Amino acid sequence: MRVEDIPNFEKLSDLDKLELAEELIASLQHPEELPVPIAHRLELTRRWAAYETNPNLALKEEQFWTQVRAKKA
Repeated sequence: MRVEDIPNFEKLSDLDKLELAEELIASLQHPEELPVPIAHRLELTRRWAAYETNPNLALKEEQFWTQVRAKKA
């Protein structure tokens, strides 16, 4: 199915389109079987290369959790 197949799709607001996308994603029965998006793979490759160049870029576990807790506050 394509967006052209959805009646009045072009009239939906961006928010309505986002809500529809979220509903579609939530309805997936086996999301773990889907391929990893290429953008994710490229970002992982970029980050790994940066880490290999300078391992000091990586956070220690406690630093990571400190940042997570700070963002929740």
